[in-house]
Amino acid sequence: MTTVPNPAEAARQAAWLRRSALSEEQIRAFLQSGALFAWSEDRWLIAWGKSEKSDRPSPDCPSFYAPDFYLTDRAPWRIYPHTAAISPDSLALQIAPHRQPRLWSTFDEEAFALAFQTVQSAIAGGELHKAVPAVFEHSDGPLDISERGHALRALANLPAGLMPYGCWNDDGGVLGASPELLFEDDGAEIYTMAVAGTARAGAHPDELMDDPKERAEHRLVLDDLDARLAAFGAPTRGATRLWRIGILSHLRTDLRVTPARRAPFAELVAQLHPTPAVGIAPRGDWKAAARKIDSESRGFFAAPFGLVLPGGLSRCLVAIRNIQWTPRASRCGAGCGLVSGSLLARETAELRLKLAATRGNLGL
Repeated sequence: MTTVPNPAEAARQAAWLRRSALSEEQIRAFLQSGALFAWSEDRWLIAWGKSEKSDRPSPDCPSFYAPDFYLTDRAPWRIYPHTAAISPDSLALQIAPHRQPRLWSTFDEEAFALAFQTVQSAIAGGELHKAVPAVFEHSDGPLDISERGHALRALANLPAGLMPYGCWNDDGGVLGASPELLFEDDGAEIYTMAVAGTARAGAHPDELMDDPKERAEHRLVLDDLDARLAAFGAPTRGATRLWRIGILSHLRTDLRVTPARRAPFAELVAQLHPTPAVGIAPRGDWKAAARKIDSESRGFFAAPFGLVLPGGLSRCLVAIRNIQWTPRASRCGAGCGLVSGSLLARETAELRLKLAATRGNLGL
């Protein structure tokens, strides 16, 4: 029998999502040490103050889930002393405009070419059907407070479909806007989406919808998610459609399942992460495969990034289209899906397009 939130839990969850106004002091504290999860286009849940790390979400306040891609962090939950829901427009109005030019190095195309050949050899040998190498552009210095404010103002004006998220403190952080939901669980239904296949948004719709390589790549992600969701019930699929977001277009298919039981957040992550949209197919030893084809550690890139409200309502994004930083440097990541019909020049161009889109989304 499906579990649904009781009225008291629903009221608590609604209270956490009720928008409020913040003072200048609270905004400054948020920019210094905070977290963000876009619950909807006009409602962001933000947190600020010194966070506590935990191996589980808090039953009493919103909890942010921010592990690395390989899920090595044994305390991936961040729990803050202060949280509030706010309109992104009102937040942007309270942050002073600032534009600090930032120079980015290009990603290592030679390393990517080697990864491309490694993946194609594995596909030809029957070891893989698909793999997604990650590449990074680099820049000196961290994303400082003024740049975080500038990026948040940019995120507040993004087109529909991109979901801003992030967390940061003096040790570093991550900030981005993902088009890809790993899952949403409202207690009655689990929802996810297969997003794979990329083209410039100005291209003719048939160019992506009818491209055999892009359709094959999308099918691998869709079939994998369908099989994974079957652990909770009988999934239903929506129609595959063209999805335009900013300067990029993707193929997207929604999937839903009515679970026979309430699945814990950690179980959903373990079952669904990483999808072949950011990992490999078949999954196998995905950690070893990713380390073999990536030129550097992914960190937050393509990791799950989630939010759980008291009562259990939860959402989790695939943390792509982001910039992550340490006290010494920043980097911007992107990945591309390689299948048997992939061409090196075409995939290299796709990576450049995704990196440009990410920097553009953040105004950096």
